[in-house]
Amino acid sequence: MLKKIILVLIICVFMLSISGCTDEVVEETPENTDITNTISEGASGQSLMPVDDLPDGYEFLGSRELSAEKVENEYVSVEGFVAGSEGLYMYLNSTDVYVDVIEMDSSVSAEDFIVQYKAGFRELSSGSRFTEEIINGHSAVRILEYVTVDKDNIPRYTYIWNNGNFVFVVGGATDDHVVLSALAEATGY
Repeated sequence: MLKKIILVLIICVFMLSISGCTDEVVEETPENTDITNTISEGASGQSLMPVDDLPDGYEFLGSRELSAEKVENEYVSVEGFVAGSEGLYMYLNSTDVYVDVIEMDSSVSAEDFIVQYKAGFRELSSGSRFTEEIINGHSAVRILEYVTVDKDNIPRYTYIWNNGNFVFVVGGATDDHVVLSALAEATGY
């Protein structure tokens, strides 16, 4: 009787090993979709603007250099400004939008630029002015402002983030933040 029980146990162990039930489980790791593009050494703000591969409805109109004085007037004055460029775009032949690329002397200066720029806004009476989003794998801030058009308060949005020592700012005359986020994603950075 003992021989029969041992034989049945051996057969069971053999069957389990053949069926694969005792094989080691290997988990697949998902692909990382938050891969960020690294900006190459010696890149300029102008070279980082999307020109050819634009989202549907966008047309690149041209670019211009931004002086330190212009950056200070439009954004904030911080130490470390190196250069700035502005790309001008038209969305659906009616909406002006822009991409400003501001080069700072370090990533710390770029982060300080964003912190100081955000500090220049007052709190909204209701709702949140700042919304955190991910743009091309980077933590970006969507900023909500209101402009008055024909006695109506119309929302306007601006996206700002940095990639290393470059600060990216995307904004325009639209009340649809999705329009701007598409252009922000088109920078690739």
